[in-house]
Amino acid sequence: MKTLLRTLSFALVVALAVIVANIPAVTGTMEIAQAQKAVNNKPIDLALPTIAQVLLKNGSSLTGGVTAFDSKGQKIQFSHSGDSRSFPVAQVKQITFSKDKDALVYTSTGEVVIRGENNAQAKQSTWSGIPLQGFKLVNPKFGQASVNLATVKTPKELRQIQSVAVKSLYVADEIEFTPAGKMTIKVTPIDR
Repeated sequence: MKTLLRTLSFALVVALAVIVANIPAVTGTMEIAQAQKAVNNKPIDLALPTIAQVLLKNGSSLTGGVTAFDSKGQKIQFSHSGDSRSFPVAQVKQITFSKDKDALVYTSTGEVVIRGENNAQAKQSTWSGIPLQGFKLVNPKFGQASVNLATVKTPKELRQIQSVAVKSLYVADEIEFTPAGKMTIKVTPIDR
């Protein structure tokens, strides 16, 4: 009986030592997983060309660049030739950005991107179901925005989008607003 008790005690001590020795490895794995999750939640940079055709839900339209966006107040402002007009997001159906060379596209550093010199092989993508709070206008002067896709894309899809964003700049082709307070953005990556 004493031998059985000693053997059991010894086995318990060894098992406890193995468990304690593996705690740092498990903790390290959890920290790596949390770090990867944090990387996946980084917003994607998005360039807005300086000229867009804005279609309102009442059927009227106007031309201008997006110069302000308030997701909480749900307002969007467009400017053209010094004239600015603000609209509730609920009145805006769609913004179609011009692909003409006059519609300038800027990088986050303020450099003009010449779209004709683009060598990117990627095709247009559609990002759907984006909450208004997921879109931020970072620098209206240069048409710089960011989009948080963490709530609408799987981790795998988000990693693919981020891998393209390393070498390319996503440029908005079109933004459409839904009655549910969400947006769909069509984008095409171009070389930086």
